[in-house]
Amino acid sequence: MIIDILQISRDAREAKHRFDDVIDCSIGMFIDEDGFVGGLPVVFDAFKHMPPELLIPYPSVDGGQPFKDNVFKWVFQAYEQKIQDSFNYFVCATPGGSGAVAAVLRTQVPKGEQVLVSDIRWQYDRFSEPAGIFLHSHELFDGDKFNFASFKKELSYLCKKQNKVVVIVNDPCQNPSGYTLTFEEWEQILSILNEHSSNEIVLLYDIAYIDYSCEIDQRRKASALVNLKDHVQIFVTFSGSKTFGAYGMRMGALIGLSRKADFLKDAREKVLALARGMWSATPTPAIELLNLMFEEERKPDFLQGLAKARQTIIRRGHLFLKQAQEVDLPLVPYINGFYTIVKCPNSYACYEKLAKNHIYAVPVEQGIRIALCSLSLKDIDGLALKLKSIMFCS
Repeated sequence: MIIDILQISRDAREAKHRFDDVIDCSIGMFIDEDGFVGGLPVVFDAFKHMPPELLIPYPSVDGGQPFKDNVFKWVFQAYEQKIQDSFNYFVCATPGGSGAVAAVLRTQVPKGEQVLVSDIRWQYDRFSEPAGIFLHSHELFDGDKFNFASFKKELSYLCKKQNKVVVIVNDPCQNPSGYTLTFEEWEQILSILNEHSSNEIVLLYDIAYIDYSCEIDQRRKASALVNLKDHVQIFVTFSGSKTFGAYGMRMGALIGLSRKADFLKDAREKVLALARGMWSATPTPAIELLNLMFEEERKPDFLQGLAKARQTIIRRGHLFLKQAQEVDLPLVPYINGFYTIVKCPNSYACYEKLAKNHIYAVPVEQGIRIALCSLSLKDIDGLALKLKSIMFCS
């Protein structure tokens, strides 16, 4: 189901000019309890005071060495050295996490071949279709846990058809379900990839929401990548747009990891050529913003602001989940994150019912996606009951 989420958001904004009771749970941006988009004042302040030399010039296509070093340190943190000791690697700046995903699909999947994705997923279709490739689904859930039987079955199916198979895993805080794999589930997924040693497996590890996860150690799963065998190549897609709350600046990065130096050299050259030919370079202010946030005078404020935003997301999720359980509102398995899905059989009809009642959300295959990230605790309080009464009324 391809839905124009931005149009739904525009409809919500227009409705707010006419009605006082509009609830906009359509758009995937963090808005803090005071209505501040992004929720990180230190980021806004850095933009306001950014000198022309950090705004205007062309950047390096790959973002430049300071950017690449900062991204790698941030993504892997305490496990940086472990990753460096285990893999050859490269980093390339991209226009958001979306650009990183597009780069992998464009450079690693031959036309006409298929990519393994979960049935509940973000709109990777927007990148696969222009690239002339196809998505092949496994079921994400078995009850309220990851569906290993379906994952193994569909991966085996593709491995018999193709020599190279790209596998996308979006974790933690999966978009749009809000599910986060346990560490044991993650280890089992990696073990299954290791079993297909006669194929070349490419793991696209989409960590767009990693900095909003309720996990105690958000980077522990990344450390387990070292357990992958040599036939598994790894691409980590990072969304600085999410981490820094700078959505329109399109800050992202692609990190390639491999024990095969020749593979990594070829992959890097293809990604740089694609970047130069498709988007030329990531916006200079986005690159420089990330670098500024890691300077000594700003980093404490950035870390404090990010921690506050993360706790706000967690509190919102807890409140909505608690009240959904109290009123028996059916959800797909949710742990925490920007989104959750209310299950319903005819999602577009439910979307239309909600819009008539001034609640704007996004229809997906399995139901209605609710963007908790953009709702205040006040808006969330009582929302589960409203959704149930509107969506499931006769």
